[in-house]
Amino acid sequence: MQSTVERISPVECRVVVEIPWADVSGRLQEKMREISRRARVPGFRPGKVPPTVVERMFGKGVRQELARDLVQETFQAAAANNNVVPLTQPVVESSKLEHDAPFTYAARFEVTPPLEPKDYTDVEVRRRPAVVDAAKVDAELERRREHLTELRPLPEGETRTATAPGDVWTVDVEGAIGESRVTRKDVRVDIGAEKNEFVPGLAAAMATLELADVGKLKTLRFMPPAERMRSDLRGKEAVLSLGLREVRVKQVPALDDDFARDTGEAETLVELRTKIEDKLRQEDQDEAERAARRRLVTSLLERNPFEPAPSMVAREVAAQVDATKRQLAQQGIKLSQVGTSEGQLAGRIRPQALFNVKAYLLLDAIGKRENVDVSDADFEAELTKMAEEGGQNLARMRAQMEKNNQLILLRAQMREERILDFLMGKAVVTEAPDPEGEADDGGVSGGDVPA
Repeated sequence: MQSTVERISPVECRVVVEIPWADVSGRLQEKMREISRRARVPGFRPGKVPPTVVERMFGKGVRQELARDLVQETFQAAAANNNVVPLTQPVVESSKLEHDAPFTYAARFEVTPPLEPKDYTDVEVRRRPAVVDAAKVDAELERRREHLTELRPLPEGETRTATAPGDVWTVDVEGAIGESRVTRKDVRVDIGAEKNEFVPGLAAAMATLELADVGKLKTLRFMPPAERMRSDLRGKEAVLSLGLREVRVKQVPALDDDFARDTGEAETLVELRTKIEDKLRQEDQDEAERAARRRLVTSLLERNPFEPAPSMVAREVAAQVDATKRQLAQQGIKLSQVGTSEGQLAGRIRPQALFNVKAYLLLDAIGKRENVDVSDADFEAELTKMAEEGGQNLARMRAQMEKNNQLILLRAQMREERILDFLMGKAVVTEAPDPEGEADDGGVSGGDVPA
């Protein structure tokens, strides 16, 4: 087999392949014999159809089928022989299979664009200083209080009759929101709280209950708050029958030194707050570093403009769409329920997918030029660290990661981080707050939805 490859655009190549007739003729004859044995032609017994008749009736189709087989069988080898890595299957532009002549075909395919990275040192990069939000510190303390909060039976001799904030009901729910059925047992409802409600607005609707209602069946009608509902349920009335099984009272610990000791993290409340501040400061510093690195990559892409192969972007878009669908599916939600379709979601995702692909290609090119890699020893050390932090057996963890192709991904992520470490070390970094109205890139969050 002989082959040549030419680049016809920055992201597309054409391969021309020639296969000697001696390598083709035997396979063509075998296919024709097989057709002759199976062919059912009026006027001829099975297996007795003359070769000329077989050729006239089936020859063209047999040659087309063999041509397709030969392209699939030889394409990867032809590309490898010319030191190119195809990103897509070949699109055949022309092929010719005739008796006593070599079989030839030409096909085009996508490849990564040629990159000669430039101007990737001394890049000016702004990195904001780490800050600690007092509200986040308070929220962390509240999370620890929630963890240590106890649910206790109503005290003997309780004089109040109505439920009140701090009461926690256990109920069975049966009913509907609009036309959507709602059912679940053992639902916890915190009176006076909105966080993690099974149905938004349920706690407020139950605020009129009497403590003596325990053991009864009550039907409540209310309008859930639209801003916390899925788009398809907004404006729909909730009609729910509640089996009121139990009510308890939350015993929330005071924010004092005893509470700090109960967390197992500190001896005093001041020490606990300081530890939380240090943790949040480190997290914010990490976020500031990620934002600075993204700015660095954006600057590098501006200095090195290029367009990636469409197939790479399409695969990245498809992967992100699938990930989004899986996340929604875990909550029992379909794309249509959040007011979008796969096509619309793909359109919104595409700019980020394009950035990701371009960043990967450029960083990879810089890494190759600067010989940045991950040694086997460093890779093994990272795996060992992951196993220890996760309390896992190293061998089992490795086997599972290998099965899921995660080892390759981990090594690629480690290499990319090292490339970014190198680039940040060569950059001109300025420590300065974000300009007014500008903030680090963040994710997209959704509202509460009933399960």
